[in-house]
Amino acid sequence: MRTKMLLLLLAANFQLTGHLSAKDKYAIGLFHFNLQYVAGDYKIERRIIRESLYPVLQFFDSHPRYRSDIEIQGYGIEVLAREHPDVLVLLKKLVLRGQIELVIAHYSDQLFIGYPALDLQRSIQLSDETLARYGLERSRVFFGQEFQYSPALATALRGKYDVIATSSDPNSWYQEETAPVVKVGYGDDTIQALIGGGRKELAGMEWRIAFLDDGEEFNTKDYNSDFFRLPSQEKENMDKYQKLLQDGYKFVTITELVERIKKDPGYSVPAYPFVPEGTWHMKVCGPFMWMGRQRSGVETDGITRALSYQARGEVLRAEALIRFAGQQGRDVAELKKLLQEAWKHLLLSEVSDSSGWDPWLVEVQYTDNEVATTRRLLKEILEQLWKMLAGTGAGWMIDTRTGVVLPIGTATGANGKIDTGAGTRLPVETAGHKIGDPILLPAALPINFSVSAQSYTVQTGRINDSLYRMDIECLRPADGAVEIAFETAADGLEYSPSCGEEVRAVLPAVWKHDPAFALTNGFIYLNNGYSLIKDNTVEHLAATWKVSERKLVFREELKEGNPSMRMRFYVRKGSAEAGLRFANRLNPFPSYRVENGRDGFHFFNVVPE
Repeated sequence: MRTKMLLLLLAANFQLTGHLSAKDKYAIGLFHFNLQYVAGDYKIERRIIRESLYPVLQFFDSHPRYRSDIEIQGYGIEVLAREHPDVLVLLKKLVLRGQIELVIAHYSDQLFIGYPALDLQRSIQLSDETLARYGLERSRVFFGQEFQYSPALATALRGKYDVIATSSDPNSWYQEETAPVVKVGYGDDTIQALIGGGRKELAGMEWRIAFLDDGEEFNTKDYNSDFFRLPSQEKENMDKYQKLLQDGYKFVTITELVERIKKDPGYSVPAYPFVPEGTWHMKVCGPFMWMGRQRSGVETDGITRALSYQARGEVLRAEALIRFAGQQGRDVAELKKLLQEAWKHLLLSEVSDSSGWDPWLVEVQYTDNEVATTRRLLKEILEQLWKMLAGTGAGWMIDTRTGVVLPIGTATGANGKIDTGAGTRLPVETAGHKIGDPILLPAALPINFSVSAQSYTVQTGRINDSLYRMDIECLRPADGAVEIAFETAADGLEYSPSCGEEVRAVLPAVWKHDPAFALTNGFIYLNNGYSLIKDNTVEHLAATWKVSERKLVFREELKEGNPSMRMRFYVRKGSAEAGLRFANRLNPFPSYRVENGRDGFHFFNVVPE
């Protein structure tokens, strides 16, 4: 009798409150629009806007109950404002009424895990300035092109973003199942991450993804429809939204979902284990797809990435000289505008698609062309600077890390003291040596290495008692794959994850798969008393640690049109900290000697010792 009464009470309660075990249901969407989808093809760029982005915005405008995140690069906002103001007006309408959460992660759809944190930070700054110009405000959600992820984003994005939206890769490549919202730590910094592959069923809620893909895939089949709107594709995705709505799902933004998950009964945001940088489709080894794997026949990965890396140093030294000229009382307002344009074109050159997946020739040339534009702007800047500074001294030393410019013979050292530069051998110019190029004393490399190639030539030498250099050129073998491998210790390495050049992270030998990383500052401590530093301005390739073989491998899969691979490495004896300092002064923040000649400035790289 009591059981029957209890059932009647429960049934009555169900009629009043709904199913007792029913959970809140939420759905999110993230549309990733990339105007550089075919970098350099502006016909495709226009199609993406008119055939995909605009119809997507109209879809949401017609269905106010559907909320979503839409991501586009800052460059894309500029294009909309300049060439498609009607699209920008509609986007702004949806953002202002809170239906669309605007995600702007960078100015260009860069391979940002291939370059130092400064480049991403400048990219964000340029995007924020663009948004302010057009009365838009982005969210504090970060989403990276190609689902790029790095634990160091906790530091690189500090104060700018609260949540990284990323996929189950690279988590599933290295780890087991994860909670949906986690806390990523790096050094003293932390940031939240929403893991797309995280658990969907929680104590008091469940969540689903209505759409998470290239925005173009909502209503085109990209190349397969030549980016023209495809009604059948569009209807299929629209129907998914209608079905979720019928099933009781509430559409929310990523920011709202993260906050709801955190408030779920019993949910505690866990610390995320260290996961190396990566991308979607880690089965192709993440960074290696863009920095070594060549599939289309026209790729030049290492050279393409090095070209942008060279140009970034040139931009930094021009920036330091502009600041110096301003300190001398010169009017540098116009030079600062030119410098901002140079930064824009540099960041466009770092676009991911010029070296990843199956780039077309126009995409490979896109980086070449954007670097050329960057250098044209720098040439104009330097011509004006030379006229301003011609009578102020014979030359200077530039420290791009601090922006300090001092007369030749004095430079600020890493310890903050005045360093005369005696160890750089800058005054030396003999046969075969340029000013600024250190003299190599004949010596073998103090660490073991091996090469797989048709043939190779190598020059090694000692710069001082603790610093060695190796220059190597490898000819393409029949299968195209060139490998340079260095022996490592068995129990772990230390390196700086992408965008985290100030910190050394430990890579233990415990991964399910061999880790791959970009080495944005070139540094890796081999855990045998030596640091290996690649020169990112020669060829900028990813490294893979073959843990069981105790080898750190730099691999480039050359197509027939690319006959050789050239690389430069430095080996620094001593502590990992010493190796890190050297790497950061060589790559992210190089130093230069500037000579004030009769016909303009003459620049020489200074190799740190």
